[in-house]
Amino acid sequence: MNKSSVKQELLAISERLVDASDELDRLRENGEEASYAALTKELGVLGDKLVDYLKDVEGDDRAFTHFSLGSLCSMLGYLHQAELSYRSALEQWPDHVGLLNELFDCLMEQRKYAPAKRVIENSIRCGGETPVILQNYAVVLAHLKKLSEAKVVMFNCLAKFPADERSHELLEALENGNP
Repeated sequence: MNKSSVKQELLAISERLVDASDELDRLRENGEEASYAALTKELGVLGDKLVDYLKDVEGDDRAFTHFSLGSLCSMLGYLHQAELSYRSALEQWPDHVGLLNELFDCLMEQRKYAPAKRVIENSIRCGGETPVILQNYAVVLAHLKKLSEAKVVMFNCLAKFPADERSHELLEALENGNP
């Protein structure tokens, strides 16, 4: 397979993963077990393709393949493998905010709060502050028992984004000791 067709196939897989993420959630919520099983089987096949591509791709294509594999593993609950794939992609793309944010989510699901804190700080450094990113930062600080710091983050967030309802809710939760 030539380089151009590999890139097209990687993009097609990536697009399918985006669609499948919402679809998996919907099927799980609606209890559609047969459709859910069929979709996870399809995702397994895509995962096998991504692993096969890792043998032949380099540079950005390799990073993209690892990123896609991390997303797929995360969707299916293989969090350790997702983390490894994300970290491999970061070797090529250390400042990729989307990648950093997916790794953050993966680390939080694994309750790896100290590494998650470092990742979200890097995301802020690379991509700036948004309400969601600052909320994530405050939540990880709260998990690390740094409640005062978490509140400061949310006070600063609300100073920058005063209309953000979720930020108001999170600050209230922090003040009540329930992040």
